[in-house]
Order: sequence, then C-alpha cells, then structure tokens
Amino acid sequence: MKKKKKLFCEISPFAYKLSSIKCQLMRRMQDVLANTHFAKEKSKELLPATIYASKSLIRRKLGNVDMQLQENKAVNLKLASRRLSGIIIKPGEVFSFWHLVGACTKKKGYQLGLLLSNGQKGVGIGGGMCQLTNLIHWLVLHTPLEIVEHHHHDGLDMFPDYGRQIPF
Repeated sequence: MKKKKKLFCEISPFAYKLSSIKCQLMRRMQDVLANTHFAKEKSKELLPATIYASKSLIRRKLGNVDMQLQENKAVNLKLASRRLSGIIIKPGEVFSFWHLVGACTKKKGYQLGLLLSNGQKGVGIGGGMCQLTNLIHWLVLHTPLEIVEHHHHDGLDMFPDYGRQIPF
C-alpha cells in the first residue's frame, strides 16, 4: 500500500504556523486586489424592526465531553459576539466574520473549546466559533443578502445531541 505524502503543514507545528501565515497573507492580497470593502461600522442603536430571530442552545450535554469546555465555549462566543454586535452592512460591503473577530487567541481571552479539524474532533483555543458562524449563516439565508463565501465542516457531525433547533 502506497503511503500518503504529508502536506507541508503536517510536517511539524512550525510548518503548520508557516503555512497558516502564508494563507493569511495570500487572503489579504486577494482581498486588496479585489478591492473588497468589509463592513466595519457599528451602531449602538437597535434597528427599528426585527426581520428574523433565533436562539441557539449554548451549553449542551454531549456524552462524555467535559462540561467545562461548554462553559469555555460560552466565554468564546461572548467575546466574538461583542466584535459583531451592532455591525451595519451597507450596500457593496462584505460581512466577514473573521475580518471582524480576528484570530481567537489566549491573549484576547479565548479559552479551550471543542474544535473540528481535518475530520477529527479536538480541543483548542477559541473552540465553538462554528456555532456562531453557523447561526449567522442560517440567519443570512433568511435575508436578501448574497452569500459569497461559507466554509462547512467536512461532514463530521460532532453534536448529534437532542433538541437541536438549528441545522448544523
């Protein structure tokens, strides 16, 4: 049986970091060349009408998963939500979760949470962002906004829990 060749990013943690930096720089160049205008203006005032609303269960009992990871996820979601709350998307602007939230780092207060990477579940700083991004995606589907980019997990449903309100 032929051994699968490793990607450069799989060689070592340093190689992974280097690959990550390269991808971030390439993305920034792509955004600059495309003259992408990102939504960044915020309003402290609520808009006069609610078009669509939803609630998502933050803390879920997931089999033998440590509930502290669920508490940490709640902290992570609160930190990210503060960066997004009140954002106004004007015509011609692009809403970008990662442009507004940035890297989820320990220095910014993010904690260990559940992650999915390469089809495997694990634990890492900032875990739980997928719940927020999936909720935003689901809400946008109920608007006339155009979705220009959305990344899904690679088929692994880590949360086959009871009472799910929002499709994963």
